[in-house]
Amino acid sequence: MDFSIFDGAIDGVHFDLIGVGVAVLGVLVLAWTVLYRSRNSITSRSFLFFSYVTILWGLSNYFLYKFTDPADALLALRFHIFLSIWHAYAFFQLAYVFPNEQKILPPWHRYVLLPLAFFTSSLLLIPFVFREFSNFISPDEMISPEKSQGIILAGVVTLSFFVAGIIILFRRIGETKGDERRQVMLMFTGMSLTAGLLLLFSFILPIGFKNFDFVPYGALFIFPVIVFTAYAIYIVELFHVKNIFAGLFTFFLCVVSLIELILAETVEQLLLRILVFLLTIVIGIQLVRNTFEIELANEQKSELMSFATHEIRTPITVMRGYATMLLDGDKGEISRPVKDLLQKIMIAGNDVTTLLAEYLDKSKIELGQMEYIPTKFDVINTINEILSIFRIHAEQKGLTLTPSINVNRKYMIYADQAKLKEVIINIIDNSIKYTPQGSVDVSVTSRDGYVTIKVADTGVGIEKDVMPSLFKEFSRADLQKVNILGSGLGLYLAKKFTEAQKGKVWAESDGKDKGSQFYIKFPEVKNS
Repeated sequence: MDFSIFDGAIDGVHFDLIGVGVAVLGVLVLAWTVLYRSRNSITSRSFLFFSYVTILWGLSNYFLYKFTDPADALLALRFHIFLSIWHAYAFFQLAYVFPNEQKILPPWHRYVLLPLAFFTSSLLLIPFVFREFSNFISPDEMISPEKSQGIILAGVVTLSFFVAGIIILFRRIGETKGDERRQVMLMFTGMSLTAGLLLLFSFILPIGFKNFDFVPYGALFIFPVIVFTAYAIYIVELFHVKNIFAGLFTFFLCVVSLIELILAETVEQLLLRILVFLLTIVIGIQLVRNTFEIELANEQKSELMSFATHEIRTPITVMRGYATMLLDGDKGEISRPVKDLLQKIMIAGNDVTTLLAEYLDKSKIELGQMEYIPTKFDVINTINEILSIFRIHAEQKGLTLTPSINVNRKYMIYADQAKLKEVIINIIDNSIKYTPQGSVDVSVTSRDGYVTIKVADTGVGIEKDVMPSLFKEFSRADLQKVNILGSGLGLYLAKKFTEAQKGKVWAESDGKDKGSQFYIKFPEVKNS
């Protein structure tokens, strides 16, 4: 068997080899990323299958034109088109199951499509499809095989798998919503571009128009899938991958190492760079694996925190329920001192419940499980409800809780009412906690198409060096001035909730002991 890997060099630079090497590395890195992060999902397994077949197809496409013996070239061509059938089948299966975690393949998929792919691809390995070459000059010249009727069947099956996959993804765009829809749209774009380029340059032009100029660069046509999949992972956490940077870093290291290997000029350089390339791959795999093991450990920690929070919340809720029954007089009249103690129990219970809710919300954000259900509502009703909750707390501290609201008009916004309620509660609760004496004022204004909620207090204020980190997790403005219970997550969650709904939250203060003002801003919507 006689072939030359480095035939076809252009000015000493092997563009086709570099192209197939970079494409294979890109697919390999994505395959490793998915393998270590989401092994049990049928979409992930289908992506792995597609990746591995793509790698084999890209390599066979490159070596196809390196053979100098017609018999060997004919065998390579049969094997390449054999892989083309399975490449198209893997493409279709990925499109069919995407983006489901679990999906049972129907009987027609197992007993019709799979046998069809197997039967058609098997035909390509026998003379029924290609018998001989009618024109074989050299590896630098394109080869033209004598065709039989089998190539028509192979072409129809390949084209059908690709087109059916694209149609399925296009229909699924209309069936999905939110981040899942964005995932489908990105995959549809990448897979459509890849399918179109493969069909045009690797099938239509060579078979229909005898134009083989682009065939050696076929592996480059896989790049749209690589790019859009990586982008989907980065933007909407496709395959539940939250950190793709380790994979990208590994990919670029391997590409640089591969180019150095290809451009080696002596045997000593070649051997050394092969060793460096292999070490880069091994270290890169370990880096990706370690990154996702850390990510998985963080998720398990968040899941444990979520479970523990739910379990602790139950007895606190029961305690508050009994205290409410006593305060409401369900068990008879109680003295004023007892009532004061029950109110303190209620306040402490509310603090602990808020604390648990904050940890639970943080866990949901880290796990990607936070959901928003926006509706159109009047913020005045929400604020009045919140103020009624905090009046007892303010009275216990001797503070004045004052609403400055125009009750003659409505301030309508479009947001998740429950989440906005949490944001306002967190800010008012902070203002009361950090105000030893004086007042807390809550106002609502409308200006330039925005509704702004302002919470102003006469408390300990915010120093300039604290302001940049105020909305970061576990940030506390002043621990020495007041003795408070809190997680340091309230303002962090307020910012997350507000910005996730196209709102804005910020704080202002003239400095220590000069009070503070918090602002929540949302676009105003018409009351129709």
